[in-house]
Amino acid sequence: MSEQDGDLGPQPSGGGRRRGWTAARLGLLLAVLAGLVVFLVLPGSSAPKRTAVACRTSFPEVRGVSAAQLGDLREAVSRVLPQRAGRLYEEGAVTARVAWSDEQPSAPAVSPTAQRPGGYEMRWNAPNGIDIVGDVLVFSTPERAQRFLAIASSKVCHGAATQLAAPRPPGGRNLAWVNPDGLVQADLFMARGTHVYRVAEALSASPTVHSPREAVRPSEGLARVFATINVLACLLPAANCTQVPNGTTA
Repeated sequence: MSEQDGDLGPQPSGGGRRRGWTAARLGLLLAVLAGLVVFLVLPGSSAPKRTAVACRTSFPEVRGVSAAQLGDLREAVSRVLPQRAGRLYEEGAVTARVAWSDEQPSAPAVSPTAQRPGGYEMRWNAPNGIDIVGDVLVFSTPERAQRFLAIASSKVCHGAATQLAAPRPPGGRNLAWVNPDGLVQADLFMARGTHVYRVAEALSASPTVHSPREAVRPSEGLARVFATINVLACLLPAANCTQVPNGTTA
């Protein structure tokens, strides 16, 4: 080998090239992750909508009940608003999807021996013009009831929503969301054994919501609505409330 051939100067090592390639890949990965985070938190992101849709297809459904058992469910829900305090204008059987669909309750089955869905809803018009809704849903096991409670009361399962722990009844959960009619709705959920109860009030006097995320933020008005439905829920069976603000022992 000649002296000219041997004088090639310093050459890059293979380890340096590998380190450079690894750093480049790491930088690209971090950029992709940062973009994903921005996509998920931006108000216009469709990710929360996709999550809400997934929730509505993964919740447990109520079990079937007899006509007599459905009558017992009605008796339980009827305690939410005594007839002297409001006008009952609609009632009937419902399924678990009522927590999202706000569908109307159905008429009882014609056959007295036919199984009914294990859910019952009653709707009242209160003296101040607002609508109060009471539901009870029955599941095959307490575990399924708790799973439904977790999904139905979760803010990520309703798109734009606010979720809070209710001060009463014990174990209750408050949720504010935009219902299918485009109105803000306040819910109180609680589970007792295989039963999940809901008391709800839609802010029917409010205009149609144009900014859902803004509409469901905690506010003084929303706090008053939560306080109302929480007190009414204390009248449900096994609510285990001690003393409600107006002095009525539940």
